[in-house]
Amino acid sequence: MSNVIRFQFSRGSEVRFLSHLDLVRTMERAIRRAGLPMAYSEGFTPRPIMSYGYALPVGILSEAEYGDFTFAVDLDPEEFVRCYNQHLPKGLEVLWAERLPEKTPTLMGEINAASWRLFLPQTSGGPEQIKARWEWLQGVDSFVVKRDTKKGSREIDICPFLFDVYEIAPSSTGTVFDCLCGLGNEANLRMEELGDLLGFDHLEATITRTGQFKKVGNHYFPPLGNRGCK
Repeated sequence: MSNVIRFQFSRGSEVRFLSHLDLVRTMERAIRRAGLPMAYSEGFTPRPIMSYGYALPVGILSEAEYGDFTFAVDLDPEEFVRCYNQHLPKGLEVLWAERLPEKTPTLMGEINAASWRLFLPQTSGGPEQIKARWEWLQGVDSFVVKRDTKKGSREIDICPFLFDVYEIAPSSTGTVFDCLCGLGNEANLRMEELGDLLGFDHLEATITRTGQFKKVGNHYFPPLGNRGCK
């Protein structure tokens, strides 16, 4: 086993507007306050060796963010969770941690799917509208959008990036549903594109990332080995 601890953490409403860079700085400051024995990079300006999964868009909540921290000593994952949580600000909480085996792929090398829960206010339509749109999408060959990238504008068929929509239900003030989408460099579905696919304004939605997975066939494996599969 290595000295790398992989952990799952949540991001609540108190920190939903932190950028990814601000999040990294916040996590690093908490490490220093906790006095945990991080391993550091070599060079002129040594930095703690830490990495994260795919950045969460600003304004979105999460129950399933992930990080990898490398320590200078063999640290017990449960002790890490207990100590680190005492120094994280309100809105950030480590939920689970485990020590990684040697040569485990990086988070970005493993994760290619994510689950989301969306709450839509009544102004965005009811559950029947989402159900009807999802049924319609399953009968079309493609749904092409334009994306602006560093290399210019590209046309992309995003239909294959929406894997599933389920648990569509009314709430007292709107509609709640869950979905599975592509995540990463090859099949990433943006939240504004999910809105285009299902016919709602993503800026009106309250969105929570509920899981991140390695999709293999029809199975979804979380990046923590002891958490089971979906």
